[in-house]
Amino acid sequence: MTRSSAPPGRVTPQRTRFSTTDPDEAYAFIGQMYAARARRSAEFDRTSSVAISQVSAGGISSVDFTLPPEATLHLAGTEDLSISEFLRGTKQAEWGRSLERYRAGEVALGSWPAGNYRVTCHRLRVAILTIPATALAQAAGALSGDDTAPLRFASLAPASAGAAEHWKRTSAFVRTVLDDDETAGSPLILGSARRLLARTALAVFPSTLPPGHDLNVRAATPATIRRAEDYIHAHAHTDVGLSEIAAACQVSPRALQYAFARHHQLSPMRYLRRIRLARVHRDLLETDPGSGTTVTAVAARWGFANHGRFSAAYHAIYGVLPSTTLHIR
Repeated sequence: MTRSSAPPGRVTPQRTRFSTTDPDEAYAFIGQMYAARARRSAEFDRTSSVAISQVSAGGISSVDFTLPPEATLHLAGTEDLSISEFLRGTKQAEWGRSLERYRAGEVALGSWPAGNYRVTCHRLRVAILTIPATALAQAAGALSGDDTAPLRFASLAPASAGAAEHWKRTSAFVRTVLDDDETAGSPLILGSARRLLARTALAVFPSTLPPGHDLNVRAATPATIRRAEDYIHAHAHTDVGLSEIAAACQVSPRALQYAFARHHQLSPMRYLRRIRLARVHRDLLETDPGSGTTVTAVAARWGFANHGRFSAAYHAIYGVLPSTTLHIR
C-alpha cells in the first residue's frame, strides 16, 4: 500500500479589531465593512464607542459588533449567509410586509442572497457568524437530493425556541474553533465547521428547502461501499465531506448514508474520522518526542478540534492515551 498523503498546509486566521468614538469614522467603517448603508443619528456622541472584533478563516467569519446607540441600516443581499445572536439591546427588522423585533438572547438571520431589508438598532451588541454560499448550497443539495433547487428563507427567526438554542450551541463551538490559532489553522477542522454551520442553519431557519428524497438508494450496492472506502482512504488528508464522497460514487448523499448504515453500522463521516484517527496514530509513532510537536497539533492537523473527545476516541481504539504513543520509542 502506498503511503498516504499529509493534510494540506495550515491556514492563517485573519483577525481584526476596531474601536472608535468618532461618528464619521464609525459610519464610514460600517459602510466599508458590510453591505449596509447607515443613516446618521443625532444621538451618537463622542462618548459612544463603536467596536468590532472579527476573525475569518476558511470562509467562516465570526464578529462581535457593538453598533452606535441608535442606528438604522439598509442591508443589501449578500452571497453568503450571516446569522446574528443578540447580546445586548434590540433590533427591529422591516422585511417586505413583515415587521420583526428581536432582543438580547434571541437569534435571527442577518443577511442572505436577495435579503434586502431595513433594521433599526437600539444600543445593539451582536455576535455574527457568516457561512460561505458554497457550503450552504452543498448542504441544501445533500438534504434535498437536488443541488439545483432554489433556496429561500421564510422568516428571519428560527423555527422554534429549541431551534434557536441548537444554533447557539453550534455557534459557540465554532467560535471556540476560531478563537484558537491551532484549530483555526487546520483546513480539515475548518471544512467540518463550515458543513456543520450550514447544516445547522438549514435545520434552524424555515426555508423553501423541499423535504429530502431517498434518491438512488438501490444504487448503493456493496460496490458503491468499496468505491466510497477507496475514495475516503485516498482523500482523508483533504477537506472532503459527505457530498464529495457521494459524488465520487455517483449516488446521492442519502443513498450513501443508507448504504453505510447497512454495511458498516456507521455513517460515512464516522468512517472518515476513523481513518483520520489511524493517520494520527501513525504520525504520533513516527514523531520524535524531542521535536516539540504536540499531540494537539497532530490531532488538529487531521481535523480533530475537541481534544477531550479525540483522546477518548483514541484510547477506545488503541488502549492508551495519544501522549503515551508520542513518547513510545
